[in-house]
Amino acid sequence: MTYIGSLGRLIMPRTFDQLLAELAALKRSDFDDEFAGLDKLRGLTDELMAQSQPERAIPALFAVIERMPDTEMGTPGPLVHTLERMRGHYEHELAQSVKRQPANLSVWMVNRILNGTRDSRQRQIYLDLLRVAAEHPTAPDSVRHEAEDFIQYQSRAA
Repeated sequence: MTYIGSLGRLIMPRTFDQLLAELAALKRSDFDDEFAGLDKLRGLTDELMAQSQPERAIPALFAVIERMPDTEMGTPGPLVHTLERMRGHYEHELAQSVKRQPANLSVWMVNRILNGTRDSRQRQIYLDLLRVAAEHPTAPDSVRHEAEDFIQYQSRAA
């Protein structure tokens, strides 16, 4: 499969390792122009999903989220859409990511899971994750406040 680059030229698809390196190289300044940053991220995640076994990149995707916990990368954006396409593969790593470094996107993902489950045991697990995020000492204020808002919302929804 070939891709058309931003200058209209055909480019060869990147290897899995090249995509991981590109994800690892992303930084806040890539999102100073939100649209350019989202286009770059969308291109990377589209290519990633064309790979065999894209779920191998789940830790790398969460590493991007953790590295930039309060950077606007879409709502929900390419990272969340890509991870959610790997249902059944990402949930454990989501929990680990929230415990390591809560981020707006990971907290948002937890809330989305809560929106879709009525199982009381599952709800308790994910509400507890929101509490971890709300009390996490290294989480930015915006992330802690977002987690608190979702806890209140989910408590009313139960």
